Amino acid sequence: MRRAIQQIRFTWDLRKVPTDLVALPARHEIRLQPNPDVGALWEGIQRSFLNEKSWIVGLEAHLDELRKRTFPEGKPVPGMDVIVLVHGSRVIGVSALQPKAGEEPQLLSGIILDYEYQRRGLGVALLQASLRHLAEKGLEAASVITREGIPAARYLYPKFGGQGSVIDSKTPMGV
Repeated sequence: MRRAIQQIRFTWDLRKVPTDLVALPARHEIRLQPNPDVGALWEGIQRSFLNEKSWIVGLEAHLDELRKRTFPEGKPVPGMDVIVLVHGSRVIGVSALQPKAGEEPQLLSGIILDYEYQRRGLGVALLQASLRHLAEKGLEAASVITREGIPAARYLYPKFGGQGSVIDSKTPMGV
């Protein structure tokens, strides 16, 4: 019998997130992406998940849920902000944000980073930029829902004071 995939909610007090942004390497930039090309973004999102072994179990169900949450009917959720991390002209990271208090999670997609760019501090920079963006929109707290044991849950989301708590769910995710 397969163990149910456990979900974790990380929350941040946005008043405690540092305002000095993490330095990026040359030719890397984090920016708000108005009118994002949903097809291109979704292709990059899928590629990132497919290359991450810890997401293989239940990946199809997770991607279906993520697409419904971020791009229903092939369009961004109304009011959603998309922040991208680019290297040259290539989008290598995505963070889809719902900048509304009380509507969780505010980090709709979580921090998504192309596998070949991971473990270089770029995810930390994208997370900080995302949290700062939400703070600038007037939010005092933000959250993301992720999966227990994945690298982001172990190493990324605890940054900037992120507090994880297990979500008590009767329905296994993606099983």
